[in-house]
Amino acid sequence: MSFREHSVKDGWSDWQLARLAVDIRRMARYGGILKAEVEPRMRQEFTADEVQRVDAYLAASVPDTSRLTAIDNRLESATDDDTRWLTEQLKIAWERLDELRDRIDDAGSLMDSGHVASAIGYVSNTREGDA
Repeated sequence: MSFREHSVKDGWSDWQLARLAVDIRRMARYGGILKAEVEPRMRQEFTADEVQRVDAYLAASVPDTSRLTAIDNRLESATDDDTRWLTEQLKIAWERLDELRDRIDDAGSLMDSGHVASAIGYVSNTREGDA
């Protein structure tokens, strides 16, 4: 089975496409559909380009902590206090964003996690290993 030829989701943002794709993929995990049905369902819903956009969007939402560590290691010898401070602030921001994402994923029915996630452009249940 090939991908959909023409999009029925013209104008959808990467975030909207990612939410639908995560829902389809997540259904297999929770028993709504069989794992073998996920790929055919993705091909029915999306064009090949849309699936690439979705996967790129989800990959970009994972903070690149190894890159930040490499930058930090190079900056140890730097004398520029502003650069070091900025790198430290980025580390703190990523840690806080990770905690926020964890809380959104763990919130369940206690809140409208879609509303909160939309405030940061985050697709629920896309933590590393979940997508």
